[in-house]
Amino acid sequence: MAKVLFFPSTPLNILVSAALACHLRQQHGDSFQAEIWLIDQKNTDNNPYLNALEQWSDSPFKRVTCLPGKAKGRAKLRERKQNFHAIQQDLAEFQPDIIATGSDRRIEFQYAMHLMKQTNKQINMSDCKPTQGWYLDDGLYSYAGWPVQPGKDQVNAWLKKLTYGLWWQEPKTIGASSWINQAWLFQPQQAHPLLQHKRLYTLKTDWFQTPAIRALCRHITKQLPRQELSAISLLLLLPHPADQAKMLDYVQQIRRYLDKITEQGVKVAVKYHPRQAVDDEHQLAKNPAVTIIPKDVAFEYLLADLPPNTQVVGDISTVLLTAKWLRDDVGVTGVFNADDAYAQQFKPYFAQFGIHIIEDLTKLPIHVSR
Repeated sequence: MAKVLFFPSTPLNILVSAALACHLRQQHGDSFQAEIWLIDQKNTDNNPYLNALEQWSDSPFKRVTCLPGKAKGRAKLRERKQNFHAIQQDLAEFQPDIIATGSDRRIEFQYAMHLMKQTNKQINMSDCKPTQGWYLDDGLYSYAGWPVQPGKDQVNAWLKKLTYGLWWQEPKTIGASSWINQAWLFQPQQAHPLLQHKRLYTLKTDWFQTPAIRALCRHITKQLPRQELSAISLLLLLPHPADQAKMLDYVQQIRRYLDKITEQGVKVAVKYHPRQAVDDEHQLAKNPAVTIIPKDVAFEYLLADLPPNTQVVGDISTVLLTAKWLRDDVGVTGVFNADDAYAQQFKPYFAQFGIHIIEDLTKLPIHVSR
């Protein structure tokens, strides 16, 4: 089995990388070697995902490291050059045959592929296969495609070529660049047309339900109120604060709905968007039947703690797709604001994955049963 380097940048990327690595280890045994390098990390001092991976006793990774993505302005170029230097040194040591990423738009991934391409040229190709690039499903854009901005994309591509080198590519959608040989998707048969040209493989739900992956998730979610979560019937995911502001009387709607549903004896958990100022900005926990989940806990990692038949309700986002894909025993409902043209363009994609769609919370049934 080849040596695989995972380059995740988001919580979902990390979870998919871990699940796929565990599967490949089970499939190939001791011949499997893998490292995971977290890229574009805003938090490098006390990163919960880095800490969890380092503490994970059943980890498939021989090495875990972290590259920052905190700088802005001119400092960003200096930070990237430092990251490039670290990548160059570590690649020379590990020499991966495969580099897997949740986004081939990430410059760290493209730089690593560029370096490995140069290395491959220096080696007798009869003895060495070219380094492969793998795209790992990152949610909605794997199916709907990356929003096209022709002028901006072209300018961005040339700026990066001038700044970093002619090796930079601007993929038309995530996963579509020539760096990518194959894609691992939750629903490969519904992949974006540009991804259909790659070799497609399926990420299977049961890979995310193994004891090893559950143990990793527990490292991330150790602060969760598990006793309260075990009793809930509904998990309500609140949208970005900017989207809340677009909806008339949003907070009062939420409070009224929670009052009505909890009067029926339903226990509810609420998770605010990570961009919300505090964990319970709208003071929804004044209702004793409501449990607040810390806003910074990534949704993908708390799925394992939800009781079967829990109803998950949220606005347009990849978290609804991951709920459907990672837990086939929970119900998923998407709230699509009829006045939001951006959200409406994605409505067909959510419908094709079997996600129930409503236009506002008043359309959600008052009675939620297990």
